Amino acid sequence: MADSLEKLFVTREKDFIKQNILHAKRSYPAEPKQRSVDTRYGDTHDLKRSGLLPIYVHKKNYGKIPRCIVKVRTRVETAEAFNGDETSRILACQYIDKEERKKLLDGMKQRWEEAMERFRKLPFLADTLPKAQKKARLERELQQLEKDIAIIEQHSHIYVYDERINAQN
Repeated sequence: MADSLEKLFVTREKDFIKQNILHAKRSYPAEPKQRSVDTRYGDTHDLKRSGLLPIYVHKKNYGKIPRCIVKVRTRVETAEAFNGDETSRILACQYIDKEERKKLLDGMKQRWEEAMERFRKLPFLADTLPKAQKKARLERELQQLEKDIAIIEQHSHIYVYDERINAQN
């Protein structure tokens, strides 16, 4: 009977009690999750997901341009350098010939006639603010058209300067 009891309580070479004690001595306590409490009732939210900690700022690629954008930028720059030779050949000034000048002048006179017709249809007395504003706007438009027509009639040779072409160079 004593042999059967000894078989039940077999002594093992591992001492689990000592191992647990050593493990407890060496281990650190678990850190609680960082939370923020935002109401007086104790509603808590995870601090990492709240955006209050600067996690993204400390990443190694923070503030650097992504590689895909750098590739596209270099492609565009090489294409602009290649096409830059062709755009420099294009003249920045373009001469307006007599037919085109006549067409432009007729179109401006037509616009002046239409604006004058609208102006004549306005009431003589502008008693409300919107009516006065509309009348002032039409007067400004008529004055500008008259100035442009006078400039085109005075000058027989007209050159048009294209700013977009020079902005690229």
